[in-house]
Amino acid sequence: MIQKQREKSHRLLTHEAGMRRVPKNHPKFPIMEKEHGRLFYGHKGEEAMDYFLTFLPDDKYLILNSLRLEDPKGRFFQMDTVLLSQTHCIIVDSKYINGVLEFDEQANQLLRHLPDNGDIEKLSDPISQMVRQSHQLALWFEKHNFPPIPISSLIALTHTNATLIKTTPSVRKKVTFHTNLPNRIKEIDDNHSTEHMSRKELLKLSKLMIKKHTPDKFNFLGYYKIQPHELIPGVICSTCASSPMRKKRTIWYCLKCGACSKITHLDALSDHKLLIGAVITNKGIRWFLQLPTRTATSKYLSSLNLRFEGDYKGRKYFL
Repeated sequence: MIQKQREKSHRLLTHEAGMRRVPKNHPKFPIMEKEHGRLFYGHKGEEAMDYFLTFLPDDKYLILNSLRLEDPKGRFFQMDTVLLSQTHCIIVDSKYINGVLEFDEQANQLLRHLPDNGDIEKLSDPISQMVRQSHQLALWFEKHNFPPIPISSLIALTHTNATLIKTTPSVRKKVTFHTNLPNRIKEIDDNHSTEHMSRKELLKLSKLMIKKHTPDKFNFLGYYKIQPHELIPGVICSTCASSPMRKKRTIWYCLKCGACSKITHLDALSDHKLLIGAVITNKGIRWFLQLPTRTATSKYLSSLNLRFEGDYKGRKYFL
């Protein structure tokens, strides 16, 4: 039973907005585009994993996706999926990595063999990451006065072009392909029969974990050292992606393809909130939405019924 749906990270959402708003000829665009691809396909891998989790018995697990908690030492840890049962807990981490992969247990590294030149790319070790997360989650349970419960972890390889070589029994115990998740989870189930929590306690734990979930934050402009005036302003047409659309009464229309919309401006406000911030002024939103006059902008802001502070000239609105 899914208790918390999967959601895109703030870092991915800001990069999606950045792909719309940063000009393609900007010197930072290639770096941003590469990071967006990594985040996008990582999320795609998590979604691919979700399908196979639907084969789990509905009454066995409470499923929490995209969960980010703070441990007692103030360190945040992000878990792709947490499976809670009365007998044990399983952390499942998705890795969307293609190619020929080898887990070097001696050096605690993930190696990717590159076919073109025979080189080996060294990647961070997801097994070590899962050990840390299991430890942090156990500390979190203890801090919130829940009984100790066995915590297992699984790494799910979600790329269809991933091949695993030189596996050992210990690696096969920790790593599997997402298509095999139901079988691996059942194997873990079979090794845990003692109940550590009642159903009521388990539901209480699930609700508290969701309540304590802290979404990540990412300062896109600060990270890439981009100034707001370097962004592409205007309401972007959802049909042809041109900008700016023009406002006529309650309708926004595209000068290029003629498409009309009553709501596409909300996407532009979302981009502003993600990239620049949730606080807007008449002058700032007039530029960002390419509205013609201060008066027209004031009428537009009034129609949004936003919370605001300050007098007429110094007024700030909160998205």
